[in-house]
Amino acid sequence: MKANTGLKFGLLAAVVLAFVPAVTGSTVLTNSPGGFNAGLTRAVGEGDTSGGLLRLGSSATCDSLDSAQTFDSWCLVVQRIFSRNLMSFAGKPGDKGLSVTPDLVVDLPVVNTDSTVWTYTLRDDVFWSDGTPVTSYDVKYAIQRLYDDSLQSPISLETLCLFTLCTKGVPDYKGPYVSPTEDLPAIITPDERTVTFNLTRPFSEFSRLLATPQFAPIQMARDIELRAAGSTYKTNPASNGPFVLAIDQSDALYSFTKNQFWTQESDGIRIPKVDAMSWKVFPDGDSTDRALINGEIDIKLNYGLAPLARDATLVSKENRALIDNPEMGFVNFLFVNPKVPPLDRAPCRDAIFYALDKLDLQAVRGGSASVAIAHSISPPTILGYDNSYNPYPSGSNESGNIKKARESLAQCGYPDGFQTKMSYVAIGIGKDIFLSVQKSLARVGIVVDPVEYGNFAEYFTTGIGSPDTMSTQKIGIAATGWGPDYSSALSFWAPLVDGRKIKSAANQNFAELNLDEINSLLDQLDAAATPAEAARLSKAIEKLVMNEAVYLPYGVDRLVLYRPRNLTDIYVQIALGNQYDIVNVGKLENPLK
Repeated sequence: MKANTGLKFGLLAAVVLAFVPAVTGSTVLTNSPGGFNAGLTRAVGEGDTSGGLLRLGSSATCDSLDSAQTFDSWCLVVQRIFSRNLMSFAGKPGDKGLSVTPDLVVDLPVVNTDSTVWTYTLRDDVFWSDGTPVTSYDVKYAIQRLYDDSLQSPISLETLCLFTLCTKGVPDYKGPYVSPTEDLPAIITPDERTVTFNLTRPFSEFSRLLATPQFAPIQMARDIELRAAGSTYKTNPASNGPFVLAIDQSDALYSFTKNQFWTQESDGIRIPKVDAMSWKVFPDGDSTDRALINGEIDIKLNYGLAPLARDATLVSKENRALIDNPEMGFVNFLFVNPKVPPLDRAPCRDAIFYALDKLDLQAVRGGSASVAIAHSISPPTILGYDNSYNPYPSGSNESGNIKKARESLAQCGYPDGFQTKMSYVAIGIGKDIFLSVQKSLARVGIVVDPVEYGNFAEYFTTGIGSPDTMSTQKIGIAATGWGPDYSSALSFWAPLVDGRKIKSAANQNFAELNLDEINSLLDQLDAAATPAEAARLSKAIEKLVMNEAVYLPYGVDRLVLYRPRNLTDIYVQIALGNQYDIVNVGKLENPLK
């Protein structure tokens, strides 16, 4: 133990020392550090930053550079460098980054009264990198591609059913590759600049959906040409943004150069400062961090610092001022099953809520830098999130409220506790999470037995995703988590609590909640006309859900992002994976005099 401890702190010291030139030298220090978490609320760094090369690095490639296939949340800011949407998330820090604003279109859409018909008009000054205009036909074709199974887009079936009939639960339309002569009549393109969407149901958040990278227009002619040559769009995506992407043969180095057909006048979201960007892929997280620390790259792209560099920066006062620690949109929680006795008694569920040691679970997940303790089920990336809402206080230090737990046990008729089962996936820290829960609940006499699963696919389809399995195996607790698809309250709540969407397999309403009041509020949320109304409805839904004591939140994932002092205009874009909005970052090549 002593030797391991010494090794750990020796490594930490080495990493801290590696940071020293970055904070004390005279050749690269060009800006004030900004302060811890400064990039969450404002753009950090000032100076004349016209020109230069911004060097990016990561320990992995994006899952795909075809916007339709993008799933990794950190890749969303990469897509933004070269790809534009009809509507896009604002280029702003903080909550302002959750708003959507016209991008490729001239103005907000024209929408009918029940939010089923949406008409957008494209700008006449937006072009692909070969000089051809971006047209409504590109917009329609990009959405048609989402239906092709070979593309494996992350867009849900429910979303795809907005544009076509789904008579057997899956879209009747199969996409332009399988059915090249078949049309998608819900999308009308009367001319090159007009596109009208006739949705199969009301959907008030449609513009927010169109702001996700998967709905970005692609160049139809480029895709057809690449497919004819036996290639795919992700190998050579077209650009309509400020930079053009080039990929080398090894997929380990990418470059972004200015798009000569993009103009600042056409784009109020992206305000690029640099002339070019490079992107190098490193073997692992630690080597990427070393490159960042040593000044070989300017920004790390994927998910922030790895544990070793993360711990080192946070113990250094100087380096801490260069850190942003945003909370992501993913909430880790326990599902407490109200269908399994004695958890069919609400006070028995309350006892688990009060007894849980959230502080220990935070440590299991990497500590406070990796996870913020959660008191409510909604994530900070959706409208209506309220950090002060805490219906089940876990004691002064978040290690559990034993007194309240015992009171709840007495109320439910089990003063000495009871026995139940907990399911989890035995991958990574899965078993450690179970052991933490088991230990904390044992303090009040609740005995928890394990039910292990070997993979996530089985777990979420025929395990926790199967109401029948949960009932017949009498599983009372299950480890899981949840996040919104596109930074919207509706995409967070609907799968989790809508009683009309309960399925026999791959069910996401784990608690099988089917309350008229919640279902009604979801319908109102779907039709909400303003962000303020959506926030109000989301808060109302959360209170009803938390009152049921079925979803026990304990942690929200965090990132540790490092911003060198020679960067300017750097901020966290909350709607796009809580990463730095790299398209707008500037760089001071020389120190201020």
